[in-house]
Amino acid sequence: MYLKIKQLSKNYGSRPVVSQLDLTMEEGEILSLLGPSGCGKTTILRLLAGLVPPSGGHIEVGNRVFYDGKRNLPVEERGIGMVFQDYALWPHMTVFQNVAFGLRLRRMPRAEIVQRVDELLTLVNLSGMSERYPYQLSGGQQQRVAVARALATKPRLLLLDEPLSGLDAGLRETMGAELVQLFKQLKITTINVTHDQNEAMTMSDRILVLRDGKVQQIGVPSELYLRPVNTFVGSFMGPINLLAGHLTDSQPGMTRLNLDGSGFEGQQMLGMLYQEVGDHQELSTFNLLCRPADVCLHSEEFTCDHPNVLIGTVTFSSFVGGRWRTLIEVGQNQKQSLLALALNPFAVRSTVWVELPPERSLIVGQ
Repeated sequence: MYLKIKQLSKNYGSRPVVSQLDLTMEEGEILSLLGPSGCGKTTILRLLAGLVPPSGGHIEVGNRVFYDGKRNLPVEERGIGMVFQDYALWPHMTVFQNVAFGLRLRRMPRAEIVQRVDELLTLVNLSGMSERYPYQLSGGQQQRVAVARALATKPRLLLLDEPLSGLDAGLRETMGAELVQLFKQLKITTINVTHDQNEAMTMSDRILVLRDGKVQQIGVPSELYLRPVNTFVGSFMGPINLLAGHLTDSQPGMTRLNLDGSGFEGQQMLGMLYQEVGDHQELSTFNLLCRPADVCLHSEEFTCDHPNVLIGTVTFSSFVGGRWRTLIEVGQNQKQSLLALALNPFAVRSTVWVELPPERSLIVGQ
């Protein structure tokens, strides 16, 4: 393994910010840290960069120990490249001078600096802009300069702290794809911090979801989207529909959930259990999770042999991204809304039959 983190923690007084983090990465892998504000994402970057001291643990990159409780390698000896949220370019320096800054600190010969900067500007599609100043560049161009500067010294590890957050949605997606291609071409190990699940899924080989400084789940994007371990991970990877209940029986491949609340009168629902029931014995309540894109709406009544069907009333419908975002109110005494992405429109206040396909429904803990 290229990067090894064991039991890494950081406390501010009695408040834990990062709790017992274990992580390994292969060389050239791109990992995204995903979670809400205050969950410890940026703190982990700062611990890796040496900007703040850990409270405990072990950090090793490329067989070099950064921290082990006794030794804490200085920032300048770690060989870390970092791109900040606001790019942090020197406004009084040209593009060339910004990219060459770290190389000059290392007293590289002028000819080598010129060659290295030219190579990097070509890589990030900024050839011919070396004499411009940051204020003469667009947001996307400034971001490329910041990336080129971080790569100039050939870092052991590249850390990105929400580098795309200042860009508009269309450019953010384009730049994310371009950065992935660049990092893969250079085979550079990268950790990206974001609270945007689309960005994380676009840019990552794996995603690590954090909550209150603790790892909730780590895996490839498709695994976290399709097989979240709990409702927190599921909701952070995209919109979900949740129905709470208690397990009544579990059979190979399918589990039955008895819905809570008088609104459903104890209706039974089927779904795929994330893990075996034994792994969840300490939990009293479970949720049936179904993505809006997997919900099926029907304008005609279903017969009783169809599982996971609820009767509801359409309360809102709008056309977004090629589908109709449709809100349906279900339940009797205790109303709640479900979201469906339908191919066809349904009139507001019309009655619909909402089907949550068991094979596309996941039962997870809270």
